[in-house]
Amino acid sequence: MSSFQLSSWLLLPLVAGLALLTSACGVPVAVSAASYAADGGLLATSNKTSTDHIASVVTKKDCAIWRVFRGRQMCTQRADGEDPYDTDYTEPQRSVSESGVSYSSPLRPTADSPAVSWNAAAYDTPAPPVPAPAARQAPRTATVEPVPERSAPAPAVSSAPAKSKKAKTVQRSAKKPSRGPVASAP
Repeated sequence: MSSFQLSSWLLLPLVAGLALLTSACGVPVAVSAASYAADGGLLATSNKTSTDHIASVVTKKDCAIWRVFRGRQMCTQRADGEDPYDTDYTEPQRSVSESGVSYSSPLRPTADSPAVSWNAAAYDTPAPPVPAPAARQAPRTATVEPVPERSAPAPAVSSAPAKSKKAKTVQRSAKKPSRGPVASAP
C-alpha cells in the first residue's frame, strides 16, 4: 500500500500561499502587521513562532512547525528534560521596575496549597468613626435686623456742560408678505 506524500517544494508554496490569502481576513491590517513583526522577532531569537511556543506549552514538548518542511517530526522530547514554561509558584516572585528589582512573597507558601495572589485583609478598610450624637438644642429662629437707610449720594460737580443723550427709539417694521403663492382664506 502506498501513501500519498507531497514533496516540500510543492508543499511550502501551497502553505505560504494559503497563509497569505487568508491572513488578513477579518483582521485589521495593523494587527496583522504587528503579528507578523512579533513572529519575526520570536523566530529570530528562538527559532520558533508564537504558534510554536503555544504548541510547546500545551504538549510539554519542543515543537516547531518548520521541522515538518524538513521531513522531521514537529514535536520532540526536550534534550535537557526541563520544561522552560513551568513556573514554580513556591519561589519568591521577581519584579523589575524603574526603581530596580524587588522580590515578593511566593504565590503558594507550600507546594500543595492553593495559589494566593491577594490578601483579603489588605482590602478591608476600617469604617470611619461615627460621631456620638450631640445633645439636642432648641431650634433656632431667624431674626430680621432693621437696615439703616442710606442717604442719596451727592451729585458730582463738573465744570464741563453735560451733553444730553438722545433716546433711541426702536421701530418695528410691518410684516412683509411672502413671495410664495398666496393661500386663500376659507
